[in-house]
Amino acid sequence: MGSRTDTGGVDRAVPGDGGSNSGLDVRPIILAFGLLIIALIGIGVGIAIHEFRRRDLNEQRRALSAIDLLLVQETEHTLQSVDLVLVNISEKLSADGAVTAASFDATQKGSATYEMLKSRLIGIPQLDAISLVSATGKVINFSRSFPTPDINVTDRDYFRALKNMPSKTAFISAPVHNRDTGTWTIYLARRVSTSSGAFVGLVIGAIDLRYFESLYKDLQIGRGGAVSLWRLDGTLLARYPGGASDTGHTFAKEHIAKIAQSGRPTTLTAEGPQRLIATMAAKRFPIVVDVSRSTGAILADWNEVALIMAAATFLCIVALCFVLWLLIRQFHAHNALVAAYEERRKAIAERENAEAQLRQAQKLEAIGQLTGGIAHDFNNLLTAVLGNLELLKKQTDSSAENRRLHRWASNAYDAATRGAALTQRLLVFSRRQPLDPRATNITTLLASMSDLLRRTLGENIEIVTDVVPELWPAFVDLNQLDNAILNIAINARDAMEGRGHLIISARNCNVEERDDAETPKINPGDYVRLAITDTGKGIEQDVLERVFEPFFSTKPAGQGTGLGLSQVYGFVKQTGGHVHILSEPGLGTTVELYLPRAAQDDLAQAAPESFDEIAREPGMGATILIVEDDPSVRAYSGEILRELGFFVREAPNARAALDILRSDSEIDLLFSDIGLPGMNGPELVRAARQLRPDLKILLATGYAAEMAERLSQSLQGALLIAKPFGRTQLAETIRKLLPSPQRCA
Repeated sequence: MGSRTDTGGVDRAVPGDGGSNSGLDVRPIILAFGLLIIALIGIGVGIAIHEFRRRDLNEQRRALSAIDLLLVQETEHTLQSVDLVLVNISEKLSADGAVTAASFDATQKGSATYEMLKSRLIGIPQLDAISLVSATGKVINFSRSFPTPDINVTDRDYFRALKNMPSKTAFISAPVHNRDTGTWTIYLARRVSTSSGAFVGLVIGAIDLRYFESLYKDLQIGRGGAVSLWRLDGTLLARYPGGASDTGHTFAKEHIAKIAQSGRPTTLTAEGPQRLIATMAAKRFPIVVDVSRSTGAILADWNEVALIMAAATFLCIVALCFVLWLLIRQFHAHNALVAAYEERRKAIAERENAEAQLRQAQKLEAIGQLTGGIAHDFNNLLTAVLGNLELLKKQTDSSAENRRLHRWASNAYDAATRGAALTQRLLVFSRRQPLDPRATNITTLLASMSDLLRRTLGENIEIVTDVVPELWPAFVDLNQLDNAILNIAINARDAMEGRGHLIISARNCNVEERDDAETPKINPGDYVRLAITDTGKGIEQDVLERVFEPFFSTKPAGQGTGLGLSQVYGFVKQTGGHVHILSEPGLGTTVELYLPRAAQDDLAQAAPESFDEIAREPGMGATILIVEDDPSVRAYSGEILRELGFFVREAPNARAALDILRSDSEIDLLFSDIGLPGMNGPELVRAARQLRPDLKILLATGYAAEMAERLSQSLQGALLIAKPFGRTQLAETIRKLLPSPQRCA
C-alpha cells in the first residue's frame, strides 16, 4: 500500500511545474555565454603571452647568431695573423737551403735565427712564442731564450700529426697547461718540408688562451651569456666566463662535427639548464665558436610582462564569474525544486524496477526449487520403473513365446528413459544437475555434432571446423559441453541474422602463471581451448561486461531467457575451466572455452567384462549393504546386486545400517542414498568410517551437484551415482570400487 501511495504522489503535478517545463531554461545559455567569453579572454591572453615569448626568443636567436658570426671572424683573423707569421718563417727556412733534416738543424740553431724569431713577435699580441722543431722532435730554436733549452716534443699531438702527413694547413694542438703560471696555451704548427716534400721539422707558434678570454670578455653579450671556443674534435679551448676548469676536456664531438659541416650559425636549446646557443665553425681553421645565453635571463622581462597580464586576466575572469553567479543564482531556487522532483521520480522508478526484478528472480527461484524437488522425487520412481523394466526385458529377451511381452516392456522402457531425460533437463534448470566429468575427445564430439549444427543453424551459415592434430582430451561433462556448444552456436546464428560463417577451432593451451590484463584470469595448467567465432554484428563494450549476468538479454521480449551464457559460464567454472569473450562492434564475436586437460590414461577404455560373465558360486561373492528409504528402489537395487553375484543386506534407514555395521557381519561396500530420513547419507558415511575405516562407499541421489562437491572434499574415496541408474551403470560403478571378485579364503 505504501508503494502504491508513493506512486500516486508521483503522478500528481508539482505546483509551478508546468510553467517550468513550458518555459526555456536560460541558465545553460547564460553559463555557456559567460564561459565562452572567459575562454576567449583566456585564449587571447595565452596566445599573446606565447607570441611575446616566441618574439623574444627569436630576437635573441638572431642576436646570438650575429654575435657568433662576428666572433668566428675575429677568432679566425687572430689565428690567421699567427699563421701568416708561421708561413713566412717556413718559406724563409726553405729559401735558406734546408734540403735535409741535418742541414735544417745545423743552419737554424744559431743566434741569427733566434733574433729573427723574436722580431716576428712584434705587433702580434696573441703570439706568445715561436719555436723551431727538428725532424727528431727536438726544439732547436726558441724565441724566449738563447741558447735553446733541451726540449723534446715527440709526444705532442701536433708533432705526431704533421710528421707523417704532408699538409699545407696549420694544425691546432690540444690545450697545454703551464703548471708554473697556471695558464693554458695552444700551439699553431706548420710543417717545414724540402722541395721534394721530405719532412725536416716544424715551426710552432704558441698562443696564450687568455687572449681569447680577454677578447670575449670585451664583448657585451648580456646577463647569462657565455662564449666558448672548441676544436672540431670537441676539445674545449677557451670559455668566458669561468671555463678554466673544463679547458682541455672533450665534449659532444659528433655534434660539433655536424655544426662544422653546416657552414652557418646554428641555434639550438641545450639540455639541462635551458640555454639558447648559436654555433658556427671557422672556414680556414678546425675550430668552432658558440655563443649562448640562459633562457631564464632572456625571458626575464617576458616573465614580468606575462605575470602582469596573467594577474589582470585573472581579475577580469573573477569579475565575470561573479556576474555569472549573480545571474544564475536568480534561477537556482526554482530549478532546484524541479531537479528534486525529477530525482524523486527516478528513485521511485528505479525502486519499482528493482522490485520487479526481485519478484522475477524469486519466481524463477521458486520454480527452480519446485522443479528440482519434483525431478528428485520422480528420479526415485524412475529408478524402480526403469530397473524393473530392464529386468523384465532381460527375462523375456530370449523367450519366443513372450515376444509381445518383450516388445511392450521395451516400449515402456523407452518411454521411461525419455522421462528420465526430462528430469535431467529440469535439474539443469534448477541448477541441481550433477556433473559427470570424464576424459572427452573433442574432435569426435565436434564431428558428431556437425549434422545437428547444420540443421539448427540453417544452410546460409557456413560451418568451419579447425582442430589441431593430437588434440588433448578434455575433462568435462560430455552432455553439458554438447549443450554449451549448441547454445553458443544459436546465439551466433541470431547475431549473424541467419547468414555468415561460424568457425569452431580447438587448440592445446598451456597457461603459465602471470599477471596480464589482456589474458583471461585462469589458473595455470594445461587446457583445451575451444573457440567459437562468428561473423555477426559483434557486442558493444557495455553489453559485453554483462553477458554472463543471469536474466540479461539483448533479444526482444519473448525471444530469450537471458540464462544461456550464464549456464555456460556456470558449467565451465564448475568443471574447473574458464570462459572468455572477445568482440568488437561490426567485427564478430569469439567465445573461448578453456577446458581442463584430462590425462591420457583417463580416456574411456573398452568396457570390462560384465559382471554377468564373472562366475560366482553361492557364498563366494562380496557383501553389499543397501541403505534406501524407498522400498521399491531398495528392492530393485537388491535384485540387481543379487543377480550380479553379490550377497546383499538391506536397511531402510541409517540407524538400521549402523546396527548391521556394529555386528560381526562381513560388509565389503556400503551403498546408500544421500537423502535419508534423520541421519542423511554423508553423516552415515562418516559414522560408518569410524566403525570400519576401510569400508568402500557408493552414494546415490536424484540431485547432487553441491553435495558432490562437498563429498569430494570430505568423503575421500566415495563414488557417486545419479538416479535413475540402470543395471549396467550400477555394475560399472561397483566395478570401480571392487575391481575383482572377493573370494573367501
